[in-house]
Amino acid sequence: MEPMISIIVPAYNIEQYLSRCLDSILSQTYKNIEIIVVNDGSSDKTGEVIDQYSKNYPEKIIGIHKKNDGVTKARIDGINASHGSWIGFVDGDDKIGPDMFARLIKNALEYDAD
Repeated sequence: MEPMISIIVPAYNIEQYLSRCLDSILSQTYKNIEIIVVNDGSSDKTGEVIDQYSKNYPEKIIGIHKKNDGVTKARIDGINASHGSWIGFVDGDDKIGPDMFARLIKNALEYDAD
């Protein structure tokens, strides 16, 4: 079985970018992933976007809502909620290529990376 990758997405006031980001992660060719989106106290509709994606993809997306503590604490909270044996990070305003995590895990396993 392929190892699970937990992908942590910190999110703060990025409602206009978040759907594009999450869609790009959901489109990964590597399928054994979980996506943990941490709403870091957003004042826009970021939280609503997270809730909708969590509802639409309950087997893939975990939404966390918390007060604003900054991106580092949001990443740590995501790590603490993760179940994967590998951790990846994607910023909520990024769009990633469809084979990003397949390439990363292939190289990590091939070269016995930490």
